[in-house]
Amino acid sequence: MKRFKYYIVTAIILLSLVPACKEKEVPPDDTNKIPADIIATNEWIFETLSLYYYWNNNIPGNIDLNLESDPIVYFNKILYKEKDRWSYITDDYPSLKADNSGVPLTMGYYPAFYLAGENNVIIVVCYVYPGSTADEAGLKRGDIILSINNTLLDRTNYYDLYSGINYSVQLGAIEDNSLVSTDKSLTLVARVTQTNPAIHHEIIDVDGIKIGYLTYVEFTSGENGVYLPVLDNIFNEFKNADVSELIVDLRYNPGGDIDAVQHLTSQIAPSNVTLNEEILVKLKYNNELQQYLEYNNYTDLLYYNFKTVSSNINMSRVFVLTTNRSASASELLIIGLKPYMDVVHIGDTTYGKYAGSWVIPDDQEKWAMMPIVMKFANIQDFTDFEDGLFPDHIIKDDPVEAIPFGDPSDPLVAKAIEIATGTTIPLKKAKAADMPGLKQLYPEEMYAGKNLIIPLTKHTLK
Repeated sequence: MKRFKYYIVTAIILLSLVPACKEKEVPPDDTNKIPADIIATNEWIFETLSLYYYWNNNIPGNIDLNLESDPIVYFNKILYKEKDRWSYITDDYPSLKADNSGVPLTMGYYPAFYLAGENNVIIVVCYVYPGSTADEAGLKRGDIILSINNTLLDRTNYYDLYSGINYSVQLGAIEDNSLVSTDKSLTLVARVTQTNPAIHHEIIDVDGIKIGYLTYVEFTSGENGVYLPVLDNIFNEFKNADVSELIVDLRYNPGGDIDAVQHLTSQIAPSNVTLNEEILVKLKYNNELQQYLEYNNYTDLLYYNFKTVSSNINMSRVFVLTTNRSASASELLIIGLKPYMDVVHIGDTTYGKYAGSWVIPDDQEKWAMMPIVMKFANIQDFTDFEDGLFPDHIIKDDPVEAIPFGDPSDPLVAKAIEIATGTTIPLKKAKAADMPGLKQLYPEEMYAGKNLIIPLTKHTLK
């Protein structure tokens, strides 16, 4: 009997807990018979969720997988919707793997979508990856896209148009409370891009107080951990400059892999915490899997610890900037550091994603699922923050306002500077104030699969 191979993020791991069942034949007289390969995929879904899904005891038993013609529909039917908003499945594993490895096919810009009026939609650029197609074309943070391929965006077409791989964008601006065209058009062609998540850093000097600032847009280690040394270089720069305060900007960070969280938090935490390799996070699985992992002493699947890094800057306080887009791994950073240091949380309430996934492909490496397999908690067992993490200082981020990252006049950055130094920074007037009625949209497709990802890099489960 064949066994399924499980590829978790960058590592290829054989999990021999799940034997694949033989393909079942549908009676030949069934005029609506389901193809055998679809049934086999449905079986893989059911068996995998039955073993590893955190809410495996809530899988409904009244859905016949032999009658389900679409594995994606079947997968979503058997999830525990009362709690689970995040489990994900795709029939394009190579693209998912590329995304998670930080080498996606992309234009290289991150959008915020706004409903402007009853039906019109605009795109506001939150950030651009350096060296990407968007960067080379001249697209920048705060740019407003009114149309794509000269087609105005609306509720029905905006995400499909945005998701294309070869198009032109027509830019606009806010003038006199209205959206107007700038007659500027940029041509973008998607390509495989190195999406290093540390897109901006600098040292802000306010009255002689040096503040390290980092914009980190996704927790991505990269292929073979290529993006982790980038963090080392940044924090060595902070260390050599004797920064005494630190701002970590996670306002657009939807999550990512736990290795990146571990590395970044180990740069920040007090040195005694990293030297002692204190617990950063605890992972809790369904009852049967939890018992199995504990019995077999798979401690690296049950805990993640801080690690000793030479670039640690030994902070006693860190300012973390968030919005409602900050999720999972971003929230882990906040709750993981809080027992050990002062975490000053500025911005908006976070998304509220306290759970994590494994990336599980099928034998053919066509299908892959990211089911929720665990919840995470800090050393004090804090978890289940369904309503998100509430900030110490509530300040709404405005992507329509084109304030560069690290600019002291950015309201979120200014608040951190004020607390750190006692100096009040004058704020720039937000352009959105000139354009009432904008309502932000959050398409589900954009956040699909953006979970905390836990790798199985050290063990084969037997």
